Amino acid sequence: MKSHHPEKKHITSLTGFLKDVMRLAVYAVESGRLPSDIHMDELYRMWDIKITQQAALSDDDIAYLQACYLILSKQLAPTTAISLRATECNNATRSKDYMNTDAGKHVRNMWFASFAVLAIIIVMNLYQYMFELNAAVWATEYTGMFNNATYLYSLVTTLTPFMYGAFGASVFLLRQAETQLRERTFDPRRLPEFRNRLVLGTLSGGVIVLLYSSGGTSDTDIKITEAALGFIGGYSIDLLFSLLDRIVDSLKPAEKKAAPPTTPSPTVSRPHKKGTTTDSGKIVKEEQEKPPQLVPVATKESDNSTTQA
Repeated sequence: MKSHHPEKKHITSLTGFLKDVMRLAVYAVESGRLPSDIHMDELYRMWDIKITQQAALSDDDIAYLQACYLILSKQLAPTTAISLRATECNNATRSKDYMNTDAGKHVRNMWFASFAVLAIIIVMNLYQYMFELNAAVWATEYTGMFNNATYLYSLVTTLTPFMYGAFGASVFLLRQAETQLRERTFDPRRLPEFRNRLVLGTLSGGVIVLLYSSGGTSDTDIKITEAALGFIGGYSIDLLFSLLDRIVDSLKPAEKKAAPPTTPSPTVSRPHKKGTTTDSGKIVKEEQEKPPQLVPVATKESDNSTTQA
């Protein structure tokens, strides 16, 4: 008969949480942003109890870990335990292992996407060049082939801004990934957002050419080719949405937007401190040493604001 061990299950469920707190604390030490009310010796003591000895943590230890997690998450934002885990390499002596992390796989996929789109653009430009160079000869000597080549040329010309939009979006994502890797803020939960950005950039590169009239009427105006405009539209999709907003705003009266409601910043309450009450009503500390208590985040923020002022 298979027996159930609730204590073992409780230990296993806390292992990942303890590791995340340790990741945040170690990164805070490395970056010089460890709060003074978080003590590494207490965290390593819990690590030894939980990971090494496979023993259960006390309720006070769990409350201390939770408070540490809340404070470190706010102190190190936008770096989180998930982003640290996604950029963490188990074997630091081998550089290729960094490419096996979630962040490394994302960068590698963006490399392939960028070079694939660039290869398509090169082939399309070569075909356009060959067609424009030999159009007169093909029209007189190869009439049937010339008609098919003309249709293909029109299709390639139409798709070119979309391809430049995809290339601009992939370049933007690569540049963004560079910052995320350096600051260790890559979050694998945002991968659908990155893929959606690539699709939006592809569509924006072609659509913006249809909505925006490139070139100018005088020599002082900046002239932009459709390919360059498609790349800009893919790199910054805000350009397309800004143009659409201007068109929509010109068709309707201006509306006054209400200010969004402000939400109070989260605070961490002080963990409850156990003790015994005497006849005089004073709290006497227990003889057993307790883990250091944490100061609420609200107090720490006020101290920082006072110092900065």
